[in-house]
Amino acid sequence: MTGTPGMVSDQTGTAGQFTDDENNFLPGLALSGRDIPLLEMVRCPVFILRDERIIWANGALCACFEATTEEFMGALLCDLLEERCREQIRCWFTRPRRKAGEQLIIDIHMAPVERRRRWFNAALTTITWNGDSAVVAFLQDIEDKKKNRTVEQQLRQSQKMESLGRLAGGVAHDMNNTLGAIMGFASVLQAEVHPGSPAADDLDQIMKACRKGRTLMLNLLGFARKGKFRRETFCVNTVIEDVLNLLKHSIPKKIAIVTRLTDAPLEIHGDPTQIHHAVMNLCLNAVDSMGDSGVLTVEVTTERVYESYDESTDLRELEKGEYAVIAVSDTGRGMEPEVAAMAFEPFFTTKPMGEASGLGLPMVYGTVKNHGGDVLLESRVNRGTTVTMMLPLADTNTRSDSSGGNERKTPSIARIATVMLVDDEEMIRLAGRRVLEKMGYGVLLARDGREALRLYGEHPDQISVVILDLIMPVMDGPETFVRLREIAPDLPILLSSGYSKEEKADQLLSLGADAFIQKPFDMQALRDILKGLVETEPTL
Repeated sequence: MTGTPGMVSDQTGTAGQFTDDENNFLPGLALSGRDIPLLEMVRCPVFILRDERIIWANGALCACFEATTEEFMGALLCDLLEERCREQIRCWFTRPRRKAGEQLIIDIHMAPVERRRRWFNAALTTITWNGDSAVVAFLQDIEDKKKNRTVEQQLRQSQKMESLGRLAGGVAHDMNNTLGAIMGFASVLQAEVHPGSPAADDLDQIMKACRKGRTLMLNLLGFARKGKFRRETFCVNTVIEDVLNLLKHSIPKKIAIVTRLTDAPLEIHGDPTQIHHAVMNLCLNAVDSMGDSGVLTVEVTTERVYESYDESTDLRELEKGEYAVIAVSDTGRGMEPEVAAMAFEPFFTTKPMGEASGLGLPMVYGTVKNHGGDVLLESRVNRGTTVTMMLPLADTNTRSDSSGGNERKTPSIARIATVMLVDDEEMIRLAGRRVLEKMGYGVLLARDGREALRLYGEHPDQISVVILDLIMPVMDGPETFVRLREIAPDLPILLSSGYSKEEKADQLLSLGADAFIQKPFDMQALRDILKGLVETEPTL
């Protein structure tokens, strides 16, 4: 006998169709008080309902909860069930002309008041009891099976999201390289055409499209947990207040905002900009789901996760400790279970084509995971949605650290303004050469770290600064950085990557790298960074 909440089966037959591992009990469709001794002999939990209230329960049911019969007698079945199990039960009970022998099989999560709920597979059958219509329920305890199934589902989901993250990160990295080449050549052409000409307007549109693509890739990198990340200690309540102050001027007037913040400030260690974007994204999604009216609720609480945290929950991967809990709720249309199950997958959206990228919730997921937290989503059709972010509270001994480069104040004095660009992508090298030459710099190109070391060995007095890609074959960026530092401790090195600044970049910055720039970069951004690294002005 199988069934799940929301996946019920109606069958016509007798209650005797229920069979557990130890018993094969086959009562008739008409029962009375004389059958109670027989029902008590059944080892599985059994109860009888009339008008949806329990009028009799056997000892096996009470033993499951270490409860007394009085705790069940007269109770409405739906009051004992978890909310998601109630609707199907109500629909079955209220269906007209239900015949004797008609059966409902469903998984239910139930317990008497103030007891811990357990999962059962239930077979409810219409019978007559002492001459009146009633329902007998035979239960099979599936608590352990349900836990194992939940663990398996969580493992599969985690593996799927991890695979999607790797795929999304790789796609975004390669796309950023492509956009970088387009933006590089376009920026060179912009400097050569007459302002206001049709060609200039076309180039403006190309750059606009590239920047839009860059933003899309940043969101994709956010899901892949490779987004820009700076670390500092900040107050959660302050971020929430900033988001709502921006939001309240742009949402329909009939949408009310309810805020419940903690009295004491909660501090977390991470990137406040990313958390700000994540909360704003959740709020905007909530507003979209409600249309012109509704209630948006943002609540901040705390929760402690213990080593023995309930395995049946969705929070098993969290480390033990104190967490800030940010819950964003709406009174909108909600989601079907199959839709909610896909909500965090990249590019999945229920909005019409062209109205959304499908990267909002994946970006939230990536951001929270990047901060050592977790995200939960609960949604019911026509009841609304709640998305909960759990973020570890900051250690009181944690200190903010800079996201910039090292503390060196005096850059080396270059004899000539020559840049060595190290990148394995040919189109990046060619576009980079054009951009740098347009700025007035001399340019040397290397396709990997080994070639970069060779070129520096040949031109040690000529190279003023190195632009170093992090991910390359033969010899990657981190190894190249270490080797260059050994032979040229004062050589300015600008890190570059199609990923946003990630762990590798942060490690190299702490070891003395001077700055980081993310591809695709435009001409002005690169010019500003190089100007700060190279004392000798380029020759224009």
